[in-house]
Amino acid sequence: MTNERVRSVGGYTMRILGVLAIVVGVLGIVSSLSQGNLVGVILGVVFIVGGAFLLKRSGAAATPRPRSTH
Repeated sequence: MTNERVRSVGGYTMRILGVLAIVVGVLGIVSSLSQGNLVGVILGVVFIVGGAFLLKRSGAAATPRPRSTH
């Protein structure tokens, strides 16, 4: 069994890698579109989907937002 600290470090690592993958994917799509490279666009989409998957698995999307009192 793992303790809470180990899981949080893994979650933070997955969040960082997820955000980096999304940024690389967006930059890859932009640069590939300017060159007309279809393979680069597809790879950019793969990076974005992978980054979103990592963010989802890290628990970042499961963090509830506080409800307004109004």
